[in-house]
Amino acid sequence: FLKKTSTRTLTRQNIMSACAKQTFTNVTPKAWTCLVNKAASKGIDISKPSGQVTKEGFTVAWDYDASGQTLAIQCTDSPWYAPCGMINSKIHDLVDGCL
Repeated sequence: FLKKTSTRTLTRQNIMSACAKQTFTNVTPKAWTCLVNKAASKGIDISKPSGQVTKEGFTVAWDYDASGQTLAIQCTDSPWYAPCGMINSKIHDLVDGCL
Protein backbone atom coordinates (compact mmCIF):
# COMPACT_ATOMS: atom_id res chain seq x y z
CA PHE A 1 0.00 0.00 0.00
CA LEU A 2 1.19 3.49 -0.69
CA LYS A 3 0.32 6.43 1.48
CA LYS A 4 0.59 9.99 0.31
CA THR A 5 2.57 11.97 2.90
CA SER A 6 2.95 15.20 0.95
CA THR A 7 2.24 16.46 -2.51
CA ARG A 8 5.39 14.77 -3.85
CA THR A 9 6.32 11.91 -1.51
CA LEU A 10 4.84 8.43 -1.24
CA THR A 11 5.87 5.96 1.45
CA ARG A 12 5.18 2.27 1.77
CA GLN A 13 3.05 1.13 4.73
CA ASN A 14 3.37 -2.37 6.11
CA ILE A 15 -0.11 -3.50 7.17
CA MET A 16 -0.49 -6.79 9.03
CA SER A 17 -3.73 -8.50 9.88
CA ALA A 18 -4.40 -10.26 13.14
CA CYS A 19 -3.25 -13.82 13.70
CA ALA A 20 -5.76 -16.56 14.53
CA LYS A 21 -7.05 -16.54 18.09
CA GLN A 22 -5.86 -19.47 20.19
CA THR A 23 -8.03 -20.86 22.99
CA PHE A 24 -6.55 -23.03 25.72
CA THR A 25 -8.56 -25.16 28.15
CA ASN A 26 -7.75 -26.47 31.63
CA VAL A 27 -5.87 -23.28 32.48
CA THR A 28 -5.95 -23.51 36.26
CA PRO A 29 -5.27 -20.52 38.51
CA LYS A 30 -1.81 -22.02 39.12
CA ALA A 31 -1.15 -22.15 35.35
CA TRP A 32 -2.40 -18.56 34.95
CA THR A 33 -0.02 -17.40 37.71
CA CYS A 34 2.81 -19.17 35.90
CA LEU A 35 1.96 -17.29 32.69
CA VAL A 36 1.68 -13.96 34.50
CA ASN A 37 5.13 -14.53 36.05
CA LYS A 38 6.73 -15.58 32.74
CA ALA A 39 5.36 -12.47 31.03
CA ALA A 40 6.50 -10.25 33.91
CA SER A 41 10.03 -11.64 33.62
CA LYS A 42 10.05 -10.24 30.06
CA GLY A 43 8.66 -6.86 31.15
CA ILE A 44 5.09 -7.59 30.04
CA ASP A 45 2.18 -7.02 32.44
CA ILE A 46 -0.72 -9.44 31.92
CA SER A 47 -1.79 -9.49 35.58
CA LYS A 48 -5.40 -8.62 34.76
CA PRO A 49 -7.73 -11.39 33.50
CA SER A 50 -8.21 -9.62 30.19
CA GLY A 51 -6.48 -6.89 28.30
CA GLN A 52 -4.11 -5.94 25.55
CA VAL A 53 -0.40 -5.12 25.59
CA THR A 54 2.05 -3.88 22.97
CA LYS A 55 5.79 -4.42 23.09
CA GLU A 56 8.40 -4.13 20.35
CA GLY A 57 5.77 -3.92 17.62
CA PHE A 58 3.72 -6.91 18.79
CA THR A 59 0.22 -6.39 20.19
CA VAL A 60 -1.38 -9.28 22.03
CA ALA A 61 -4.88 -9.45 23.51
CA TRP A 62 -5.96 -12.06 26.04
CA ASP A 63 -9.00 -13.12 28.02
CA TYR A 64 -8.66 -15.51 30.97
CA ASP A 65 -11.83 -17.05 32.41
CA ALA A 66 -10.85 -18.49 35.80
CA SER A 67 -14.21 -20.18 36.43
CA GLY A 68 -14.21 -21.84 33.00
CA GLN A 69 -10.44 -22.35 33.10
CA THR A 70 -10.04 -21.07 29.54
CA LEU A 71 -7.56 -18.63 28.07
CA ALA A 72 -7.94 -16.97 24.68
CA ILE A 73 -4.87 -15.23 23.24
CA GLN A 74 -4.55 -13.41 19.94
CA CYS A 75 -1.74 -11.43 18.37
CA THR A 76 -3.64 -8.54 16.81
CA ASP A 77 -0.67 -6.71 15.30
CA SER A 78 2.95 -7.56 14.54
CA PRO A 79 5.91 -6.43 12.47
CA TRP A 80 5.84 -7.45 8.82
CA TYR A 81 8.75 -9.87 9.25
CA ALA A 82 7.04 -12.06 11.88
CA PRO A 83 4.65 -14.61 10.34
CA CYS A 84 1.59 -15.66 12.32
CA GLY A 85 2.73 -19.28 12.30
CA MET A 86 5.86 -18.37 14.24
CA ILE A 87 3.98 -16.05 16.62
CA ASN A 88 1.26 -18.58 17.42
CA SER A 89 3.84 -21.34 17.86
CA LYS A 90 5.69 -19.25 20.47
CA ILE A 91 2.44 -18.45 22.27
CA HIS A 92 1.47 -22.13 22.26
CA ASP A 93 4.86 -23.18 23.64
CA LEU A 94 4.67 -20.54 26.37
CA VAL A 95 1.21 -21.65 27.50
CA ASP A 96 2.06 -25.36 27.28
CA GLY A 97 5.06 -24.71 29.51
CA CYS A 98 2.69 -23.63 32.29
CA LEU A 99 -0.02 -26.28 31.88
